[in-house]
Amino acid sequence: MKAAILTAPGNMVVKEVGTPPCPEGGLLVKTRACSICTTDVKMYHQGQRNLAYPRILGHEFSGVIAKSHTPDGAFEPGDRVQIAPGIGCGRCPACRRGADNRCQHIGIFGFNYDGGFAEFVTIPERSVLGGGVNQIPEGTSFEEAALAEPLASCLNGQQQAGITGGDTVLILGAGPIGLLHARLARLKGAARILIAERLANRLETAELAGAERIIDLNSESTAEVVKEESGGRGVDVILLACREAALKSLLELLAPGGRMCLFSGLPAESARVQLDANLIHYRELSITGAYGCTAAQNRAALELIASGQIDVSRLITRRLSLDEIGEGLEYTGRREGLKATIKF
Repeated sequence: MKAAILTAPGNMVVKEVGTPPCPEGGLLVKTRACSICTTDVKMYHQGQRNLAYPRILGHEFSGVIAKSHTPDGAFEPGDRVQIAPGIGCGRCPACRRGADNRCQHIGIFGFNYDGGFAEFVTIPERSVLGGGVNQIPEGTSFEEAALAEPLASCLNGQQQAGITGGDTVLILGAGPIGLLHARLARLKGAARILIAERLANRLETAELAGAERIIDLNSESTAEVVKEESGGRGVDVILLACREAALKSLLELLAPGGRMCLFSGLPAESARVQLDANLIHYRELSITGAYGCTAAQNRAALELIASGQIDVSRLITRRLSLDEIGEGLEYTGRREGLKATIKF
């Protein structure tokens, strides 16, 4: 099979390698689409703590079952499937609570298991038993199904933030994640959505969010816009969907009872910040993180896409072949468009 092999930071080679066997109790999937995530770009350039070389990246993928060794016949060759990236142990307290994204022994496709930037991917039995393999409903394309994972991560973040009907929501960042957050927040009943962005090309596509207000950070003050849009009350929820943010000043934009979700990790040099604990105390504010998604959230996200409740098709702005993976990574890293997808 053909695969994009990452052998060291910045060194990826597309070459022919042996097709892996179908694992006992698992599946062999022929990849049809794999989206490029900014995490892939970071791992390509810098590596990652859970990454061992050589490795095939790609955790947002879908395909067709080529071989099945599942004992119950739940999956058969020819089935169209989308795969959740995380592979929980199934035994730890987090997994037993359904929070498999917090499993201390988690495996992740494209991190410590070979992922979707290859013509075939092996799906271990643990992934099958943990609910990580999802049938793609008719009418949903492989490209759309591959975007279930980022949508599922947004589901996780918004469940952590507790978005409910009537909320005013501020989203920092109008990239693919920010746009998905906006659409999902609307589906959850958010009354007003504000989305802030600095990049000119993403300000142009920010209309896809369907927000009441797009904040141009080059010429507008987020604090002033929030004050204007909320009548001085503040916003109920802030979703951080970018890697640059002044957390201390963002807290001051929250209304009493407000919640902030740190959906995106921050650069190490800006991750340590001082916060006003009394502001958190007296306003009853909450700050939460969000990392990845559970198998159940992944399944729910695919259902939202398949039902037409969340349209992801317009987020795909570049389609490439596996031989063009380098170009796709650079395109994503430059933040020129929204989502780039490798098609097989």
